[in-house]
Amino acid sequence: MKTFEVQIKKDRTAKQCSFVWPEWWGEVNQVVDVVAYEDHPESLGQHGEGCVCVCDDTTWETIAAKKDKAITLLTETAANDKGRAWRPQVARITDQEAVLLVVSKAAMGEALTDEEKKVIDVEDTMPGVGKSRLFDVRRICQDKGGDLIEAHLSA
Repeated sequence: MKTFEVQIKKDRTAKQCSFVWPEWWGEVNQVVDVVAYEDHPESLGQHGEGCVCVCDDTTWETIAAKKDKAITLLTETAANDKGRAWRPQVARITDQEAVLLVVSKAAMGEALTDEEKKVIDVEDTMPGVGKSRLFDVRRICQDKGGDLIEAHLSA
């Protein structure tokens, strides 16, 4: 498995965004997984942004042979760093009913118990409010079937 970044061109207006991939992208796009995009929705007009991709070693050989300056081979750590910057963890509701009960109680001015406080604590594992999964290129590949994972990722 190889992880790499490819620079794409974006043309963004207030209502839409179009992507322009390198000319050779059509040869490989069916066997490459794009796992994270850089995104700057406030940047209107034409500009370049990166995306982290994953492919098998044979596909990588085809891509590398293009010798395109828009491509950068990444280590797993570098791919995770970019993915985590572009897709940061966020708070998310894991048990809507529990959250609603706690919020309702707090809105009525009632004191919350320690258990109820855990429901809205993103750092606690109690169902209620938690964090989204941390971006991890290895986990993403495993979730997609694991057939891309090879020994060099363990290094």
